[in-house]
Amino acid sequence: MQISDHARQLHNRAIIVDAHNDTLVERHARGDTLDVTERDEAYHLDVPRAIEGGLTCAFFMVGSSKIDRMMTLIDATISIAEAHPNVFRYATSVAEIEQAKVDGALAVVGQLESCTCLNGQLSTLRNVYRLGVRVVNLTHGEGGEGTTQQQASIFDYAAPEDREAARDLPGLTDFGREVIAECNRLGMVVDLAHASDASFYEAIELSQTPPIFSHGAVFAQSPHWRGLTDDQLRALADAGGVMGMAFHPKFIDREHATMERLVDSIEYVIDLVGSDHIGIGADYDGMGSNVPIPSSVDRLPEFTEALVQRGFDDEIVLKVLGGNFLRVLREVIG
Repeated sequence: MQISDHARQLHNRAIIVDAHNDTLVERHARGDTLDVTERDEAYHLDVPRAIEGGLTCAFFMVGSSKIDRMMTLIDATISIAEAHPNVFRYATSVAEIEQAKVDGALAVVGQLESCTCLNGQLSTLRNVYRLGVRVVNLTHGEGGEGTTQQQASIFDYAAPEDREAARDLPGLTDFGREVIAECNRLGMVVDLAHASDASFYEAIELSQTPPIFSHGAVFAQSPHWRGLTDDQLRALADAGGVMGMAFHPKFIDREHATMERLVDSIEYVIDLVGSDHIGIGADYDGMGSNVPIPSSVDRLPEFTEALVQRGFDDEIVLKVLGGNFLRVLREVIG
């Protein structure tokens, strides 16, 4: 795709935030090196291509189901930042993200993708905070004893009536409610991606700070359980939160995913709840053999070009690229 001068200028000016990335855990699963500073096109993202693509900040999944893997991934993130401070920063504040933009480095925010790794202990959550993690996804869909929600989430396509009925099912566990309160106290962003519908609505009511839905879809555009319904989008917006649109093709369109359809989802959210509540949650390296749109992080300017071609003004483009998530981070983590 040809990138216009205007889109290129906007892209270079933006602080671009990707609210979910699985590169580190995918490397761990494959038994590869965790050093993401080396170019490796077997993955959707590495640091050289992230910088080439203009990405300022990526939320890195550093923990989900098992505490030992969480500690390995957090240690790797900190070690990379110590070894390569010129290109990789482990950020715990907005000021550090903004400085990374100035310095041409990639800022990484530590993100749990489930609280199962906490083993039911708030003390572990507090220690994870001390280790720099600032975003807490309540669940990766798990449910039942030892998790944050009473019933497991469903991952498939659904009918609207299924979504409506799901609101009345059991929601959070006591531990889930405790995690939200502790995240609010500590200054950790509550992430509702993967949550069941009942848990989503309960968490929205409980959180005293703006929550996010880091990576998912728009149900009206692709009828998947991982897509937010209109009512969910309104509830998230009313709470001051932001949804990250994933680059997963099946989230973009059930049959024919294209860049145009991706921008359709962005436009749908803006038309429904305004331009302050939508951003990027690419889910790079978290979708198996599916090919994301854009297909790798160095091609992010193509997304900016598509937003410009759709006719969004500069302010809206900057919000979608990262300004909206930056606002939540500023309010919650400082």
